[in-house]
Amino acid sequence: PLSVADAIVLRKLKLQRHSRIHNLPRPLLRPKNFDAPLTALLLPPTAPKTPECDPEVLDALYGIQSTPYQNSFLSRLNGFAFRPSPVVVATDWEVRTAWMDLMQDIRSHYALKCPDREFVVREEPVAPITYVTLTAEHLPQVHDLLQRSFWSGIDVSDSLQHGPDRATIVAMYKRLVIGCAILSSPAETYITYLAVRAGWENAQIATAMLFHLIDRNPNKDITLHVSTNNPAMLLYNRFGFKAEEFIVGFYEDYLDPQSRMSKNAFRLRLRR
Repeated sequence: PLSVADAIVLRKLKLQRHSRIHNLPRPLLRPKNFDAPLTALLLPPTAPKTPECDPEVLDALYGIQSTPYQNSFLSRLNGFAFRPSPVVVATDWEVRTAWMDLMQDIRSHYALKCPDREFVVREEPVAPITYVTLTAEHLPQVHDLLQRSFWSGIDVSDSLQHGPDRATIVAMYKRLVIGCAILSSPAETYITYLAVRAGWENAQIATAMLFHLIDRNPNKDITLHVSTNNPAMLLYNRFGFKAEEFIVGFYEDYLDPQSRMSKNAFRLRLRR
């Protein structure tokens, strides 16, 4: 058998003959470093040694203090703690409200007034009203809605600890909270608040929220208090709530003295 060096020379001879026949550049028969040992030709070059790190530099790098992730700006972008997504209870594509019509009129007027403007949206993007359960992201808007509808200082944060999947319903249009219905807890089934944002009335939103709240708590009596001149009395009567008690001055400590809402209240019960 041929040695490695003889095989290399034979291969180059064949290449020279092939190149001569086809008028190709001829390879060198003898490599420039042919006199070097064969092992030096076959072995790959050794990688340069990595210089050792200076211990003082390493100590300085490890000693750099950084902001903890939970206090950093990145955590505010990406989130730190796990936040559960709201449970979608129902979706309504058919309802049209005064607020939706107003937004459509504003867009149409702007498109007619400024036809040359770029990126003019001539129609309000179609979106449904979605009924979901309460999450922490809803709380600022829910608190604002309830304080505008009833009185200042309302805080329903504790509802997140008492079965929000059964005790809360939040009506959403895109990212806007347009209504909410809240039970004290699935165990007590007492309706603490039911409210709809101004401009979204007369669209059966309160009816839908009350229906889903009752439907998610079957086989339990549901109770509430309502001001004697509150129009919501008609809604509760349609669902079968009956007056059990008349309480004088029930809202005395809550309502503003200038409020048109009566301080007296009925205690209602839906028997199941």
